[in-house]
Amino acid sequence: MSRAAALLLVAATASPADLQKWLQGVDASRHAFDEAAIRARASQVVDGQVESSADFEIYVKGRDKALIIFRDPKNNGRKVLTVGNRMWLIVPGTTNPVPITPNQRLLGGASFGDVAKLRFADDYGATAREVTGDVGGRDCLILDLEAHDPAAPYPKVTLYLDAAEHLARKLVFFLQSGKEAKEALITGYGKAAGHAIITQMEIRERLGRESRGFTRLEYLDYRPAKLDDAIFTPEGAKGL
Repeated sequence: MSRAAALLLVAATASPADLQKWLQGVDASRHAFDEAAIRARASQVVDGQVESSADFEIYVKGRDKALIIFRDPKNNGRKVLTVGNRMWLIVPGTTNPVPITPNQRLLGGASFGDVAKLRFADDYGATAREVTGDVGGRDCLILDLEAHDPAAPYPKVTLYLDAAEHLARKLVFFLQSGKEAKEALITGYGKAAGHAIITQMEIRERLGRESRGFTRLEYLDYRPAKLDDAIFTPEGAKGL
């Protein structure tokens, strides 16, 4: 049997349990620890040149709590807090946090939801296509993901899953209208907690001016942390 035929057989015979396990693995590559502190950088690259960048810290606790703190000179001290389905922007010197949505821009084509929110195994159901793809010379299974909540920011996602390692290699996100919104190409993996974690990705906007370039997300440091629940409240986040 040829390799292509073998891959098609894997796709055709994948059970719901297989698909769920693969999605859990993709989530684990983005969220290695239940509580974590992450140092990251986003860079906007247009026509091959870095136009702007932002450094930030991400504190994550469990499934639904995350706090992003900007550390670059332009935005130093700004925070984005996520609790469940609610998200706020906290600006130094202001009294009240501002409600925002997961689609709010972090930088370029990257949104806050890209950094802190997505959990594919919980939020999507998967179907394997009976065709395969290639990403950077790697054979990939192609999974069509559909959000359990039809009002999700990206109700449909196409996942290119490395057939050999079961790692995400590319993700394509679609809007409610069916238009392709963005593509995330996974360009780097490292190790944490004994398994692979994403260290770098390139997000390309498929709508508007940003399609000329991409946003590079780099996860520079990723470590377990014991985090107080109090920092995941607007008042607690202000004091951090």
